Amino acid sequence: MQLEKIRFSIIIGAYETNAIFFRQAIESAVALRWKNLEIHVLDACPGAGLEAVTRKTAKDDPRAEYHTIRPKGSLADVWNAGIRMARGDYLIFLGLTDRLNTMILRYLSDYISGHPDDEIIYTDHDEIKDGSRTNPYFLPDFNKELLLGSNYIGDTFIVKRSALARTGQFNRQLTFAFAYEFFLRAMSRGVRFGHVSALLWHRMVYDMPDGSELRELTRRSLREHITVVSAYFNQAGVRARVSGGISGDSWQVRYDGSEYEAHKSDVLLVKNGRVRVITRKAAEILYGYVAQPDIAIAAGKFVHGTHIHNCGYIYDKNGVTYPACHSQSVFSSGLYGRNVTAQDVSMVDFSFCMVDAVFFRRCGGFDRRLRGDDMFLDLCLKARAGGMRVVFVPQVVCMRPGTNETSEEASRQIMRDKWKKTITAGDPCYNRNLPMGMDNYYL
Repeated sequence: MQLEKIRFSIIIGAYETNAIFFRQAIESAVALRWKNLEIHVLDACPGAGLEAVTRKTAKDDPRAEYHTIRPKGSLADVWNAGIRMARGDYLIFLGLTDRLNTMILRYLSDYISGHPDDEIIYTDHDEIKDGSRTNPYFLPDFNKELLLGSNYIGDTFIVKRSALARTGQFNRQLTFAFAYEFFLRAMSRGVRFGHVSALLWHRMVYDMPDGSELRELTRRSLREHITVVSAYFNQAGVRARVSGGISGDSWQVRYDGSEYEAHKSDVLLVKNGRVRVITRKAAEILYGYVAQPDIAIAAGKFVHGTHIHNCGYIYDKNGVTYPACHSQSVFSSGLYGRNVTAQDVSMVDFSFCMVDAVFFRRCGGFDRRLRGDDMFLDLCLKARAGGMRVVFVPQVVCMRPGTNETSEEASRQIMRDKWKKTITAGDPCYNRNLPMGMDNYYL
């Protein structure tokens, strides 16, 4: 699309918010050098003096519109009002404590030009504390399993106007998880998610004077998110148990794999004779994943002593594979909880894994021309190319002596020729801003 042909609408809602947060959000919006833009400031905090803050911050910017909103049940109500007012092609919802990067609309314009069918777009982000930027969150492309275990997208995101007819508005009954429920609903209705791999918004972090109050808010938020994802599974007819995770912003999903013994013929359980499986009922846990209609392959975490051998694999643009999180401590949750959170990956360790038997037969199984990791990566790429997923399951832990059989150059060349477009595009489950090689998933 031609530069600035796209019209953006930024929705900044105030609901039980601090004037400092509000002012900084508005400042970040009016600082954007984009003419074809409207900024909707929605004030649902009567008596907080936010109108004066808006007038002073936006000054005479004709793109900014201030609206007084009658107090409703949650910020979701305020955002819904913004949807009704917005006239843009794409709506940007700005979280209560978030700020936009000055380059966000340039990046979005370029991205949309190349991905016009993507309907919900999210970006990488970081945090600002005491005036310094820290903790960059470099995210994967859309990752269904990761989304089912956390709202990794965040509360600032972009929605294509035409998609709202299918997604509907935000659930006004929710206080904390309305954005998350919106994502799950959109996912279930086939809405396309897109990811811009750049730090384009910032979460403001402040010291909270009352730690007990913050802990209570975190507990309430976690309970609401667990309720939302549990409802998603119930509606989808998926038997799964959801429980609190290691932090207030993630939770643990365990699928019901109790029918494994009765359905052994439906799957292939692959095990290297040297591998020791530590987790009890590991096959049942993996079956809970592979029993899902869109999951082709599942495998767990492989450790060696007190260090991780791999949490799945990543690949570079030459098709070379590297064990994810290699040599990290088994006692560490990893970058953004990478070592302990189930998620879609491009490849798993086939030393102990489970494969859907129907998928395996239909795709022709292993390519006998390939060797070592090339053979396994090829099978995983077949799954992903067919619309199925490959999942890393951290609850299943295996002892991993030694390494995989290495690939030969002739095998690697066959892989490159066979999957050239896919491989050169980069690993969608990794992030190009993170280091590639054996030392990966660290900042």
